[in-house]
Amino acid sequence: MSSSTTSDDNFGPVINTLTALVKDWLQSLVDSLQTYRHLVGVPPPHPSYPLPADFPFGSLSQVFHWVQIFDDVNQVNRSFRVRMSLFEGRTDRWEPLLWSVHSGNVVLGSVELDRRLYADQSVVSIDPIFILESLIHATTFHRKIVVSSRIVLLAPTSAAPPSASYIWTEIFEIRRSDNNELIKELGRRSTMSQPRFCPTCRVWLPQAGPPYCLQHLP
Repeated sequence: MSSSTTSDDNFGPVINTLTALVKDWLQSLVDSLQTYRHLVGVPPPHPSYPLPADFPFGSLSQVFHWVQIFDDVNQVNRSFRVRMSLFEGRTDRWEPLLWSVHSGNVVLGSVELDRRLYADQSVVSIDPIFILESLIHATTFHRKIVVSSRIVLLAPTSAAPPSASYIWTEIFEIRRSDNNELIKELGRRSTMSQPRFCPTCRVWLPQAGPPYCLQHLP
């Protein structure tokens, strides 16, 4: 990341401008993917086209230039290279996958994906558009967001017969990492049978993944 040195008071508008440009860039990538999937008559050569074939498991970068105007007298030429990177974690430890959008050591947003959801994908499809749209959410909040699931026991709906039992439901959702605020619910999966639980702490476990919670893997 390169720019002229400014005071900390002036750096906020720089980050805000860069974030807005990055969100436009990410949205343009989503629009391009959707265009080739649904509007162009010829099938794309691979599912990630026009992005690289390995996306979202590769990296992307883009340079942004603009003139930052502070007042009638002061303005500065800005140039920032932004990178989209992936930290894959350890597969044998079921560590999450982490995508981040950053410029130098400034992280504009990141998406942490529970590896158990990636292994499953029966409810949530982890494709390039999903990752890009999640990164747009992350850069909006300038925070890490977490894609995961939780298991709850829900009462039958009012339309259910009186004999209906409680239903075990796995809820797939996106939440902020800093305050656990719900950003978006992605889907639900229900079952009448009791789900697995961690033998160490008795936390309910998703259908996919190891027979322990991630904190108590042997």
